[in-house]
Amino acid sequence: MYRNVMKQARTKNTPLVYIIVVIIALIGFGLKKCIQPGVPTTDRTVTTVEGDWRHHKLIYTKHARCRMDCRDISESEVEYVLANGVINEAKSREESDEAEGHCPTYALEGNTSDGQHVRIVFGACDKITKVITAIDLGVEHSCDCR
Repeated sequence: MYRNVMKQARTKNTPLVYIIVVIIALIGFGLKKCIQPGVPTTDRTVTTVEGDWRHHKLIYTKHARCRMDCRDISESEVEYVLANGVINEAKSREESDEAEGHCPTYALEGNTSDGQHVRIVFGACDKITKVITAIDLGVEHSCDCR
C-alpha cells in the first residue's frame, strides 16, 4: 500500500515539477540576456520619426573631407549611405551626446556604388546634419587627417 501511495504522489507531482523546471530555465535565460555586458546590439535602420535629421542640409567637416578624399568616397556615396544605410548602434552615441550638449551622432553603414563597405558618422544637429568622418571598413588607409 505504501508503494501505491508513493507512486500516486510521484505521478501527480511530475507535471508540476516539469513546469517549475521550465519556468526556472526561462527566467534564468532571460536574466542572462539582460545582464551580459558588452554584447553588441543589432544594427537597425533609421525610423521615420528619428530620421528627420537625414533631410536637413548636409555640411562636411574638414576632417570628413580629408577622410573622404583619402578613402575615395564621394559626396553622392555619403548621401546614399545617409538615405539607405543601417545604424551601427555600438558606434553611435545618441543619449550621451545629447546629455553633454552635443549633437547625437549616428554611424551608418552601407555599400558604395564601387563596392566599398563604409561607415559614415553623422552629427544630427537642429537644422543641419554634419558629416563627421568616413571610414572604409574593408581597407585600411593611411590618411594624415587631423
